[in-house]
Amino acid sequence: MLTRRAAVRFLAGALFAGAGLRTARLAADDPKPKEKKRSGTVVGTVTAKGKDWVEVKGDGEEKARRYVPHWVGSAPKDGGGPDKKILKKIKELVVDSRVRLEWEFEERARVVKVEVLKLPEKAK
Repeated sequence: MLTRRAAVRFLAGALFAGAGLRTARLAADDPKPKEKKRSGTVVGTVTAKGKDWVEVKGDGEEKARRYVPHWVGSAPKDGGGPDKKILKKIKELVVDSRVRLEWEFEERARVVKVEVLKLPEKAK
């Protein structure tokens, strides 16, 4: 009788353990759910800019954030590089300008569109 009980407990435990492993394996096989694309619009002042980046301090923010253009194409040797339209827009920006910047997050904040709302007083 004792061996029969032990055998039933052993089989029941093996059955539940196998079901648990199967469930865990199925969960691991499922691809990760796609993250929601992070994007937004910021209205603020251009605090600094470089050849291929711009920093904008949004209204109500303590620090400026750096935005870069999307990468277009493949490797640089094959003609790939930062988005040329956005690079041209960044080059035209003046520090202390008021801008509206649309961005997407892909490894870092990427400029999608930039619009100058007001030039600084000294640049007029």
